[in-house]
Amino acid sequence: MSRRILSLAVLGMFASAPALAADPVSITFWHYQTANKDMLVEQIDAFMAENPDIRVVEQYKDNNTMAAEIQAATLAGRAPDVGQVLSRLTIGLVRNANPTPLDSGEDGGAFLENILPNFLEIGTYEGKPYLAPHSFGLPVIYINRDIFREAGLDPDQPPATWEELRAAARTITQNTDKIGFYVSTGGRDVAPQQMMVNAGADMLSPDFTRATFATPDAIAAMQLWHDMVHEDGSKSTLTDRENTSLFLGGQVGMMVQSVATFQGARRASEGVFDLGVAPYPRWGDKPSRLANSGAGLMIYSQDEARRAAALRFIAWLMQPEVSNRWAVVSGYMPVAPGAENDPVVTAYLAEEPRWGVAVSQMDSLVPTARWPGSRVVEIQIVLENMVEALKQGAGTAAELVPAAEAEITRLISQGS
Repeated sequence: MSRRILSLAVLGMFASAPALAADPVSITFWHYQTANKDMLVEQIDAFMAENPDIRVVEQYKDNNTMAAEIQAATLAGRAPDVGQVLSRLTIGLVRNANPTPLDSGEDGGAFLENILPNFLEIGTYEGKPYLAPHSFGLPVIYINRDIFREAGLDPDQPPATWEELRAAARTITQNTDKIGFYVSTGGRDVAPQQMMVNAGADMLSPDFTRATFATPDAIAAMQLWHDMVHEDGSKSTLTDRENTSLFLGGQVGMMVQSVATFQGARRASEGVFDLGVAPYPRWGDKPSRLANSGAGLMIYSQDEARRAAALRFIAWLMQPEVSNRWAVVSGYMPVAPGAENDPVVTAYLAEEPRWGVAVSQMDSLVPTARWPGSRVVEIQIVLENMVEALKQGAGTAAELVPAAEAEITRLISQGS
């Protein structure tokens, strides 16, 4: 056989063979899940089974450094395709990490209809949706019902306002050898935001150029951080980690913390004490305004194929049957409209009504402050230092809150 005939025969073999499947598109997913990582990996595996042309590589990152790492990776041309970021960092990342709007796919972001409008608003900037809610929490009061009984309080009548909570914490301190209360700072700035917003303040001006939270009611709310320590002796001044350990060990009457910790608290309290959950306390007769905690998903892919794959991944996670199961297992808030009618959610609410306390507050959700510019961490530290100064008695809220407002406005003006 001549060399030319042999070559033609070989070419014919290739022409008649079936086309080889293309390699899957690989996308990286940075997240900060630890307690819920098994469930997250389970959902990633389910997505890849349904979408064999996409491979998702998950990687854990510390949520305290996630935003900085994403910005640095973006500058170096190595940004993750999907990142789980705290919602209050959305604007800074839009301005500094060039994320992809979630409505930029071929279908114009049809999957966004699977997200509650007030949740989607949190990740929207200048009319474009950038962050899909994924791990959102709301604050609740966790109650040691045994300590309530020991103190002569009725655990079936938990405090409904901050005034009532202060009185209950004082009673616990006076009538038992336990600590009355603590509130988790929630990652530097969440807890003070929640207290001031619930008292009627707006953290930022509508154009995001200045801080605006030093209202009379917000100042009065923050004064509680001082007074419950220095006048009542009912509030712990230890760290969040120390206080959580004490509460789960049955040594604290009440703690205010995100419902994101519910599943862990439920498991840890079993056989130790009778755990109750109550709504976040109102400020006087004002309606509840609950600033969210937690994170959502943003896309940073600069490659067209990986960007399309990342959009498909997030759209899959936002399917109601997927997001509702994630909520039930993780304890985070369900993000789909009508979740309360979903069989998985209704079954779990019947089994665990304590989680339903947080779900019942979802209509009161408002966006947490989305700090603009490149000095977000410094802004968070200003609020963290303000709270610490109140706890240590270094000043009054009337002095410290306006000073923090002015400093944050200065940092916003200097940030890019």
